[in-house]
Amino acid sequence: MKKLCCSVLVLLSLSLCLLSCGGGNASGPTGGGTPCNARTGTTCESLQVNGVKRTYLQHIPATFQPNVSGLVIVLHGSGGSGLDMESSTAFSTLADQTGFAVVYPDGLVEPSTGQPDWAYFFNDFTDDVTFFRQLISALQSSVRPDSKRIYVTGFSAGAFMSHRLGVELSNLIAAVGAVEGAISSNGNPQSVPPAAGPVSVLMIHGDADATVLYCGSSADASQEESFNYWTGTAANRCSAVNPPSTLCDAHGNVSAVVEKNATSCAGSTDVKFYRLLGGTHVWSSGPMNIPTAVPFNPNFDSTTGTTTRDIVWKFFAAHPKL
Repeated sequence: MKKLCCSVLVLLSLSLCLLSCGGGNASGPTGGGTPCNARTGTTCESLQVNGVKRTYLQHIPATFQPNVSGLVIVLHGSGGSGLDMESSTAFSTLADQTGFAVVYPDGLVEPSTGQPDWAYFFNDFTDDVTFFRQLISALQSSVRPDSKRIYVTGFSAGAFMSHRLGVELSNLIAAVGAVEGAISSNGNPQSVPPAAGPVSVLMIHGDADATVLYCGSSADASQEESFNYWTGTAANRCSAVNPPSTLCDAHGNVSAVVEKNATSCAGSTDVKFYRLLGGTHVWSSGPMNIPTAVPFNPNFDSTTGTTTRDIVWKFFAAHPKL
């Protein structure tokens, strides 16, 4: 599997999460789950889907307002866990500051690799779309976020899955944020089905990512193909793209474009792409607007956000479902 993020730390985090979330004391999605080996205020929750126990971490800040505040679902990469994503992204810290709820689901173990993964397009080892449909429904009943402010973001395989959920659950999701992923893997992007409806999309990708290549490969769609899917007639039907230049030239070389935007899209949605100069296959937690630092993007500032987490959240906050 190409979307790997394994390390001793990730495996340790996964073991801790399985111990915390997989035990008999984990509750249903009622907000009353057991404390986890995670930050203070985060609980373990579980949900039965097709006879399988699915686990996730849940963080509801004290300032969360039912039916008003948003919900962010954060997806790990292959070999990772929800516990690992809470630690590496610090979304729970931002949730405490901003007031939205955040959930970190755990993928199931894919038999061919022996690692937790997601059933993104053309990796259908399980029915994750049904899991997320039921998860969102359960959270709407128990946590009660604003139904127009439900968002999904993910890293690596989680980014691939975020793309898929944007396509198939756009009636439930306002926006997705894909970090170091693409619209599809192991299949022709043209085979991705039409989106169920319009949804805003943010894509962030490093031009030096050696795992999910920026300009695509025989296995993974390119960033240009992914962008074109979302802006095209199969999805958001955007009529304005700026700049019109492609992200890669005809020879597969990265172009000079550092940001690409599509506006005048169906449902008042937007599609935005950011290139990370020198960026590799990581979720960057440090500021990315420093010219001497790697990765870097000259267009990042306090308005866009300068860290991956803040850029994703600012995009989400500006794109509720209308």
